[in-house]
Amino acid sequence: MADNSPFLIPANDAARLDALDRYQLLDARSEKVLDDVVAATARLFSASNAMLSIVEQNQVLVKAPYNLPVPIERIPREQSICSATILQNDTAVFEDLAQATIPGVDTSLVQQLGLHFYAGHNLRTPDGFNLGSLCVYDGPPRQFLPNERTLLAILAGLVMRLLELRRTLGAHADRTAVLWEPVYRAIGGQLARLSALAERPAPTGGPAPITDGVVAEVKAIADVVDQFVAATLKRA
Repeated sequence: MADNSPFLIPANDAARLDALDRYQLLDARSEKVLDDVVAATARLFSASNAMLSIVEQNQVLVKAPYNLPVPIERIPREQSICSATILQNDTAVFEDLAQATIPGVDTSLVQQLGLHFYAGHNLRTPDGFNLGSLCVYDGPPRQFLPNERTLLAILAGLVMRLLELRRTLGAHADRTAVLWEPVYRAIGGQLARLSALAERPAPTGGPAPITDGVVAEVKAIADVVDQFVAATLKRA
């Protein structure tokens, strides 16, 4: 067993890992529904990179990566900022990793990849376990405003609802992909709305701001998907 820093191990980690096992997430295959949401997340924030992180016992799985500088499937838990993110329930933000101290985490790998900004929000199960996070990275340091924190939390909640559905239907890949076809038809319009919103023009030609209206629109999209997922799980 790897020597994980005690700073990174929550008191409920054994139960958290049991919860993670129920979701059967520990493979890195591409799954369209997750890839689409992560890509839209990166574009909404005008961030260069995004991914889902799944915190295992000793490693962190990179799931649904968007535009990472190099292909990465897993990294040691002590080199993942998301290992620290799961210790809290609020959005974790490090606006300049060169100036940040994260107990138990070695950020040198991330910085060597030219990434100096991080924001992540937990993928929290209905029974209260943080499995990992939806996170965005960017090259230069940047501010992350309250509206942006709210938006990232909404998107992480949307991902978690899709993971609940995935737990019932199986992975959106290979043979089980056929089970997702009617689901994707049903929620595809909402994902298209999300992607279109991510491509909104900026009034100044720079990154488009995250306004109250953008947050409200994404919340409405997430609510529609949530209602569909809830109804589907009830029938399952």
